Amino acid sequence: MLKLIAVTNRALCKQNYWDHMEQVAASDIDSIILREKNLDEEEYTNYAKKMQRLCNLHQKQCILSYFGRVGVKLHIPRFQCSLDYLQSHTAITYYMTSLGVSVHSAEEARLAEELGAHYIIASHVLPTPCKPAQPPIGLQELRNITSAVHVPVYALGGITPETLPQLAGIPIAGVCVMTGLMTCDDVPAYVQKLRQAMQ
Repeated sequence: MLKLIAVTNRALCKQNYWDHMEQVAASDIDSIILREKNLDEEEYTNYAKKMQRLCNLHQKQCILSYFGRVGVKLHIPRFQCSLDYLQSHTAITYYMTSLGVSVHSAEEARLAEELGAHYIIASHVLPTPCKPAQPPIGLQELRNITSAVHVPVYALGGITPETLPQLAGIPIAGVCVMTGLMTCDDVPAYVQKLRQAMQ
């Protein structure tokens, strides 16, 4: 079964952030990427501690992002970063048992794998309101990325219950969802729709 990864963005949340994240963690997702890149490192550390407790409570994986030192300091060995970050912080591979790298092309995916990525996040695959001025990489490039590497590939960007059928037949390991999960009023119902569309 395809994995479903939630990506946080507190700016999109219409209700209390932690109440909403409690619902997300309790739902039928596999893991949560704590994306909150606009926090400073101290604030992010506090968020990471709280998110890790929440994920542990609901037996979900907590994946940190952007702040590699926080993961090392808190002994959370799961991290997601950009290819640029990995290229300039190669030592991060020694601390992480699960390292995801965001890429936009098959060439970048190959390089990320060579540098030690355990999985790839291909972004953004479809048009998304988060990046209205940037064209998506498209389904063909997603296929190219899956063919270019041996590690699992996850699709991010424009993923909704309505668009998920477009990914049928592409050998991805799962999808990452941010906007839909962070803005929906009924998290369990939205996750159920995603799961149904992923079948």
